[in-house]
Amino acid sequence: MALTRAELLRLLPVAVGGAPFRIDGDGIVSEGGTPAWRIRLEERPPRAFGPVGIPVLAVTLEVDADGAARDAFVARFLLGYQRAGG
Repeated sequence: MALTRAELLRLLPVAVGGAPFRIDGDGIVSEGGTPAWRIRLEERPPRAFGPVGIPVLAVTLEVDADGAARDAFVARFLLGYQRAGG
């Protein structure tokens, strides 16, 4: 993802639909919501775009659900990080 760890954490409550979570180092774990999920973060070197450095954050998302429940959670998660451009 092209955002910083701080930006990801700021938007995370919306992306997970207000589900409770706990941050443990580079891991984030759901606490009591359905479905259960885990995120692993890995900060990577910024990508150069001319003189500007674009942040790079590798995000691994695991969702403990099948089919429609998993797909709905992932869709909401991705929607929480969409940005409007113009």
